[in-house]
Amino acid sequence: MTRYAVGVDIGGTFTDFAIHDAETGVITGLKSPTTPADPVQGLLDGLRVLETERGIRPAEIGAFVHGTTIAVNTLIQRNGARLGLLVTEGFGDLLEIQRQALPSVQDWNGSRPAPLVPRQHVFEVPERLRADGTVHRALDLGVLPAIAARARAEGLQGLVVCFLHAYRNPAHEHAVRNALAGLAPGLFVCCSADAWPQMREYERALIAIINAYVTPKVESYLGQLERRLAETGVRAVPYITRSNGGMMTARSARQRPADTLLSGPAAGVTGAIQAAQGAGIGQFVTLDIGGTSADVAFVEDGRALVSQSEHIADFPIMMPVVGVSSVGAGGGSTIWLDGAGVLRIGPDSVGSDPGPACYGRGGTAPALTDAFLAGGYLDAEGFAGGRVTLRRALSDAAIDGIAAALGVSRGEAVEGILRVTVATLYAELSNLAAQRGVDLREYVLVPFGGAGALLACMVAEEVGITTVAVPATPGTLCALGALAAEVSAGFVASLSAPLTGAAGALRDGYAALLSQGQTWLSAETGAAGDHDVIVSAGMRYAGQSFEIDVALEPGWIEASGLTEIEEAFHATHRRVYGHSDTAMAVEIVDLRLTIAGRRVRPRMSAPAASSGLGAARGSRTVTVGGQDVPVPVWRRDALPPHVAGPVLIDQDDTTTFIPGGWTG
Repeated sequence: MTRYAVGVDIGGTFTDFAIHDAETGVITGLKSPTTPADPVQGLLDGLRVLETERGIRPAEIGAFVHGTTIAVNTLIQRNGARLGLLVTEGFGDLLEIQRQALPSVQDWNGSRPAPLVPRQHVFEVPERLRADGTVHRALDLGVLPAIAARARAEGLQGLVVCFLHAYRNPAHEHAVRNALAGLAPGLFVCCSADAWPQMREYERALIAIINAYVTPKVESYLGQLERRLAETGVRAVPYITRSNGGMMTARSARQRPADTLLSGPAAGVTGAIQAAQGAGIGQFVTLDIGGTSADVAFVEDGRALVSQSEHIADFPIMMPVVGVSSVGAGGGSTIWLDGAGVLRIGPDSVGSDPGPACYGRGGTAPALTDAFLAGGYLDAEGFAGGRVTLRRALSDAAIDGIAAALGVSRGEAVEGILRVTVATLYAELSNLAAQRGVDLREYVLVPFGGAGALLACMVAEEVGITTVAVPATPGTLCALGALAAEVSAGFVASLSAPLTGAAGALRDGYAALLSQGQTWLSAETGAAGDHDVIVSAGMRYAGQSFEIDVALEPGWIEASGLTEIEEAFHATHRRVYGHSDTAMAVEIVDLRLTIAGRRVRPRMSAPAASSGLGAARGSRTVTVGGQDVPVPVWRRDALPPHVAGPVLIDQDDTTTFIPGGWTG
């Protein structure tokens, strides 16, 4: 019997579980401490808690979906594979040149990120393709034995191949891969045309390099996950959430680990969409404040905005990912003073070991969680459902150090810390809104993560948002998003042609991408079955350097509706840049297709109705405006129909703070 579906999200501090009971339809959550040195062990510890406390046996788990941060952490920490790069002769400085734009226009001393492959491990190969994919210079395989020998001598683990215009014709890259299989069987080889066949050599090379760079760590982790889950008795095939908000089998994740870079954050956005749909909310901003960072994303008409221009660990990512932006303002973010004595929050984090001072694990550096506890916002005994006991005396001592350095009281220090944190989040939200050309006052704020609901009203007030919707289980929403994800993948075909003559190329490209998608979906699920298809195109005016993503209807392509496609481009250009030019020639750069298999997903049931006759469970002394004031505390499952701030609302996975002037 496979009664339960389990979603898991492993964070730096806690491993979150969302459990769907197929018999009752009820979704519950659980937070279990993460084991940083062995994340799989922390996951297994949580499964044991489910069995001992809730009677959920591993054999009863029929679906298992997991969000992971292994790939992105490997990239951030730069502890991935030792790689070599093979490029077209004359392009050996590809990774050094990168793009000429300054990383920060305000920082004249700023530098580009150091390449993941050092220059001495970049090898030039005689060959050259033209922009249309035809051969300009034949491939010379004679240089490969020397390259393979040097790669082995240098202790490289893999090689990446990125040739000029290989997105048009992968023959040269594939020929090199096949030859290296015999010359250096111990090295894995990744071709850029297989990783993401799109124009622009640097970005395409980067995706292939990242894919290879994180492969050993992801393969090792997923191998352990599959083996140890099976030993525990979980018979379900593990699925992994991917950066586009969907999911894929662990087998596919091993082959394309770069697809998991935003696995966890994207699952959170999916969970927020699931929660907001039940409340009739379609246009909102997510605010996911976890242990390490705060992640922000925009949702329009119930669909997450997908971007092909995100940066992860300072590197541009050309693949379609849920547009999540991170800022170092999580519960574990350190509180410190800069050289001028100015209060700062993050981006460094104390992690979960030793963690904030209040964890009592030997850490003394003050973190945001210490400020929450010293300010009275958290229940020291009921934190994480009572599984972690916080120590108020340790957080007080940590914050007192900051207060002494600032020459203020502890309460004033807490107030300053909260204001700086809110200002940091305000700056990020304001910048993102300006980039997207939207008015935040027209949005609802949906907070989640361990601390999202604590700061949500303060942030909303700062940016002009008047409505905050707190999901039923905000602390484990990323795990719920894993359960709500669909099996999906994205595919791309480069066209680079004037729109006026692209009808045939569009039809052929769409048919080819649809066939690829259906084949992939069948391999992932056993049958293509019912599925949804989302189509878009990268388009621009002739002479522009970069394109914008334009949503298309498949019917336009099939009926050669170039007029509709052009009108959609002009409308999108006006929305993004505030203007358009209908007299200018339009180019279509590439065609993109996302396929998603339809499946029965767990629906969030409405919370049990409260009688409205409950009473506040007491009060806590909370620092508000630098002053200590008594604030009533309610359990969420005992709330009356309306509460007026200031008020604290406790639940096992988080605490919500409603300030004065707000009504819940």
